[in-house]
Amino acid sequence: MAKLILLSVLIATIALPGAAARDAHPWRGMKKAILWVALFNMAYAYGVLVLVPKYGFG
Repeated sequence: MAKLILLSVLIATIALPGAAARDAHPWRGMKKAILWVALFNMAYAYGVLVLVPKYGFG
Protein backbone atom coordinates (compact mmCIF):
# COMPACT_ATOMS: atom_id res chain seq x y z
CA MET A 1 0.00 0.00 0.00
CA ALA A 2 2.86 2.38 0.75
CA LYS A 3 4.19 1.89 -2.78
CA LEU A 4 0.84 2.91 -4.25
CA ILE A 5 0.73 6.03 -2.11
CA LEU A 6 4.20 7.04 -3.26
CA LEU A 7 3.45 6.12 -6.86
CA SER A 8 0.33 8.28 -6.84
CA VAL A 9 2.52 11.37 -6.53
CA LEU A 10 4.41 10.47 -9.69
CA ILE A 11 1.23 9.72 -11.60
CA ALA A 12 -0.44 12.95 -10.49
CA THR A 13 2.64 14.98 -11.38
CA ILE A 14 2.33 13.82 -14.98
CA ALA A 15 -1.40 13.21 -15.43
CA LEU A 16 -2.94 16.35 -13.91
CA PRO A 17 -0.99 18.95 -15.94
CA GLY A 18 -1.31 16.72 -19.01
CA ALA A 19 -5.08 16.72 -18.70
CA ALA A 20 -5.19 20.47 -18.14
CA ALA A 21 -2.95 21.07 -21.17
CA ARG A 22 -5.72 19.82 -23.46
CA ASP A 23 -7.73 22.98 -22.76
CA ALA A 24 -8.13 25.27 -25.75
CA HIS A 25 -7.11 28.37 -23.78
CA PRO A 26 -3.54 28.26 -22.39
CA TRP A 27 -4.17 30.48 -19.35
CA ARG A 28 -7.27 28.54 -18.33
CA GLY A 29 -5.34 25.30 -18.73
CA MET A 30 -2.54 26.60 -16.55
CA LYS A 31 -5.00 27.70 -13.87
CA LYS A 32 -6.65 24.27 -13.97
CA ALA A 33 -3.30 22.53 -13.64
CA ILE A 34 -2.30 24.65 -10.64
CA LEU A 35 -5.68 24.13 -8.97
CA TRP A 36 -5.72 20.37 -9.55
CA VAL A 37 -2.16 19.91 -8.30
CA ALA A 38 -2.89 22.01 -5.20
CA LEU A 39 -6.05 20.01 -4.45
CA PHE A 40 -4.18 16.74 -4.97
CA ASN A 41 -1.43 17.89 -2.61
CA MET A 42 -3.98 18.74 0.09
CA ALA A 43 -5.70 15.37 -0.33
CA TYR A 44 -2.35 13.59 -0.27
CA ALA A 45 -1.26 15.41 2.89
CA TYR A 46 -4.56 14.53 4.57
CA GLY A 47 -4.15 10.92 3.56
CA VAL A 48 -0.59 10.67 4.82
CA LEU A 49 -1.20 12.53 8.07
CA VAL A 50 -4.64 11.14 9.00
CA LEU A 51 -5.51 7.98 7.11
CA VAL A 52 -2.18 6.16 7.21
CA PRO A 53 -1.79 6.35 11.01
CA LYS A 54 -5.50 5.63 11.55
CA TYR A 55 -5.67 2.50 9.42
CA GLY A 56 -2.06 1.41 9.80
CA PHE A 57 -1.09 0.76 6.21
CA GLY A 58 2.56 0.55 7.15
